[in-house]
Amino acid sequence: MSFEVSVLVPVYNVSAYIERCVHSLFRQTFQDIEYIFVNDGTPDDSIEKLYRVMEEYPHRKPDVKVIHLEKNEGTSVARNVAIEHATGKYILFVDSDDYIEKNMVELLYSELTKENADIAVCDLISEYPTCSEYIEDTVPENVADYFREQIINDKSQSYLCNKLIRQEFYKKEDCKLPAGISYLEDRYLMVRFYYYAKKIVKVNKGLYHYIRYNQNSTTSSRTNLHFENTIAFWTETDKFIRENAIDIDKDIINRLKVESKAHLFSDTDSLLLSRKYAWMFRDIELKYISTLRTGEKTILFFTHYKLYRLAHITRKLLHWKNRNSH
Repeated sequence: MSFEVSVLVPVYNVSAYIERCVHSLFRQTFQDIEYIFVNDGTPDDSIEKLYRVMEEYPHRKPDVKVIHLEKNEGTSVARNVAIEHATGKYILFVDSDDYIEKNMVELLYSELTKENADIAVCDLISEYPTCSEYIEDTVPENVADYFREQIINDKSQSYLCNKLIRQEFYKKEDCKLPAGISYLEDRYLMVRFYYYAKKIVKVNKGLYHYIRYNQNSTTSSRTNLHFENTIAFWTETDKFIRENAIDIDKDIINRLKVESKAHLFSDTDSLLLSRKYAWMFRDIELKYISTLRTGEKTILFFTHYKLYRLAHITRKLLHWKNRNSH
């Protein structure tokens, strides 16, 4: 049996959030959906809570698959497993600590099929403990700009979760997530999807709620993984551009590499990590350092000249200033 839409949900350590997520999925106004949950070796009771919520929606139960991995394999493996089991013509990924509006699938599907598009996009709402922030995801009017705008990642957001995408895009060999990538994995896929897309449409509504206060999230603190995945992302991106002979200014790519390094070094508390990865893009960073914000520029300048403690002190002062300015 095949479905129009497959909703894919990796599950790991989300006990406090998964019930809200699953309720939002099973309450969708669109009916022709299969739900695939991948238990990525979660150590908590997330799966037990999933099963309890399923009992409240007997009409959805026949359309639900729960796949259990023997151990925690990471986001990329869990997503690839979900894709292998998906039968839908279109795929939507939802993070298990987030939730969606009840008409999200219906609105995206309607716009996508009406326009015979490859990807349908909506806006997001970032949820913080005391406030919310509306995030607009802009789609370029010109197909030729899709790749460039996505890789710049300024107005075109690289989130995977707010996009309904043709299944065949995920089946392309160069659109499969390498094992071990669980940071920048969305951006890894989106630059490729936007390159292959012939038409992308937009629903101008905030339909996806992105939770920003989950301390277990991959993006909540900086570790060795973030640095390694950043290096892998840019290595693979360079390879993709080269193999497809994509016409994009090399200065744009180099500037983005330096910016990604500056963001990481501004966010890490670890002197050890700063020393270990100081070599990242070292040969090009001084050429593009002027494009950075003052604080990031100062941190990267000190790091470049191996003044790690000064870089660390600068970071602490900037974070103290930012906390006290709100």
